[in-house]
Amino acid sequence: MSRLCACALGVSVGLLGAVSAVVLGLAAMYFHVGNDFVKLAGSVYVGYAVTFKGIAFGALWGFVDGFVSGFLIAVFYNLCAKCCPCGVCCVKDVKTVV
Repeated sequence: MSRLCACALGVSVGLLGAVSAVVLGLAAMYFHVGNDFVKLAGSVYVGYAVTFKGIAFGALWGFVDGFVSGFLIAVFYNLCAKCCPCGVCCVKDVKTVV
C-alpha cells in the first residue's frame, strides 16, 4: 500500500495556495479583476489586500492554509489506506511486465 508524504503534500499545496494568492492579487491590482474576491479573502486572510504588502500577507496565509490542508489530507489518506479491507481496488503487489 503506498503512502503519501504529509510534509511533501503540505508544501506542494501550500506553494499552490501562495502562488494563487499572488496571481489573484496582482490581477486585481493591475487589471482590476477579482477585487471583490480579494476583499472577501481578506476577511479570512488577515492583511490580504490589493497592495504589495497585502499580496505578501495573502501569499503567507495562502501557504499556511495550503500546507495545513495538504498535510491533513495526507494524514487522513494514510489512516484510511491503512484500514482499507478490500483487495479489489487496492493493489498490494504490483509486478512490472516487460
